[in-house]
Amino acid sequence: MANETWDVASGQIAVYLTMPDTTPSRIKPKHLTRGPLVWMVRFGYGARGIVFLLIGSIALLAASGLGAHPQGARDALELAFQRPLGRYFLWALAAGLVCFAGWRFLQSVFDADRHGSDRLGLMRRAMLGGSGVFYLALAAATARITFGERAVSEDQSAREWTALVMAQPFGRILIALIAIGFVSVAIGLTLKVFRAPYRDALDATEAQRTMAVALGSFGIMTRAFVFLMLGCFLAIVAYDSDSRQAVGLAGVLRAVQHQAYGSVLLGIAALGLLAFGFFEIIEATARRAVAVKPAGPKPDQLRDLS
Repeated sequence: MANETWDVASGQIAVYLTMPDTTPSRIKPKHLTRGPLVWMVRFGYGARGIVFLLIGSIALLAASGLGAHPQGARDALELAFQRPLGRYFLWALAAGLVCFAGWRFLQSVFDADRHGSDRLGLMRRAMLGGSGVFYLALAAATARITFGERAVSEDQSAREWTALVMAQPFGRILIALIAIGFVSVAIGLTLKVFRAPYRDALDATEAQRTMAVALGSFGIMTRAFVFLMLGCFLAIVAYDSDSRQAVGLAGVLRAVQHQAYGSVLLGIAALGLLAFGFFEIIEATARRAVAVKPAGPKPDQLRDLS
């Protein structure tokens, strides 16, 4: 069936063909197109983007020799706290991360992205729920920093919880399963780059959408590499029964830094993290909260009427 929409960015009416969606969201469309939920989504994506911009910037400084070592998310936030007005910045960032976690839970529980209830759809929704838990924990960690609670580094924290899990019955099996989970996420992110579903979620011109997809794809591939490395490190932990080999994001980046041509490789990883951060900022401003399959005009469907 034919549909038309007004493209704000180009000032043109775009006419395109869509098929009826047979997987309705459990959230009313009016809540996904206007009102506080839309602003919650924008605030959340913006906060997530800022976190990646911080991590990528510190990694790029380390790659260029202007900094000692790359940092993970929590360590980067502690550095930001030491800057002027850092406390207020982290409060705002924590609020944004809570918003993003809330959006992830809506995507998971109420199927805002219309993944459906088949096996693949439920798997994607479960991953979104796990992402929500992670960002809620990151928001809590961000808030704790503002109260002056000095936590251990990310790598040390990873070693501690890995040792705790290893001490439980079937601990090595649990660690191995978590490692498989990280590798599965890496594979899923790689497939996401080839599918590029985020292209149709952006309310932008075709040129703007192409640029955003290039940034997002580069950033997502970088994240896939990070998850793959995390999975490999945990697999080594499970095989050797040695929790001291567990690392977080900072550990992965430092491992890259210590390889041959490490500065170049770390620089590429840093640019990938920065690219994902900028992509999230773009999503904060141009992403449709409502997901429609297809969500907008595709290149082979677009008919612009001047």
